[in-house]
Amino acid sequence: MRVRTNSGFTLIELMITIAVVAILLSIATPSFRELLARNELTTVANSWVGALSTARAEAIKRNQSVALCGEDDAPTSGIGSGCTAALAGQVRYMPRDGGAAEVLHAALADSVGQPLEIVSSATVRFRGDGIGYREDNTMTPYNTASGDPSVVVLCSSALTTDNARRVELIAGSTVQVVRETRANCP
Repeated sequence: MRVRTNSGFTLIELMITIAVVAILLSIATPSFRELLARNELTTVANSWVGALSTARAEAIKRNQSVALCGEDDAPTSGIGSGCTAALAGQVRYMPRDGGAAEVLHAALADSVGQPLEIVSSATVRFRGDGIGYREDNTMTPYNTASGDPSVVVLCSSALTTDNARRVELIAGSTVQVVRETRANCP
């Protein structure tokens, strides 16, 4: 007659395993939340870069002005007028035969929610040559490097360092994203 031995876990082994898993989860959870917040910030900044690229490409394709709406510095007339915080990130153009502005890219303001915020955004108007201009000025290209504001500044209150992104337009055509740390996000 053979004696069978039970194979399996004892209660003590199971409790030790659960304790180790709980410790690992408590260490990993804050890092995972920070990773998600940083990815959301990067994704929204990339969406703004995409909207700028869309506006520029459409202006060249249509050979006429196309605007990327911002919440401030809106032009007083034409396709950039009427831009508000709720329409920030919207790309639109005015048909040559008149009529209302046509929306080519939906507003990005809707995709931004707590803890991520739009600190500021500016309206950029691209001419048919693909060069971007600020407000009603069509003589001097939009240039963040020479004093024009960033196209958009995003900030995440869920992060303590590397918590902001500035999307800039250099010489009216070169887009760059600058990473920075802000002491507090509004």
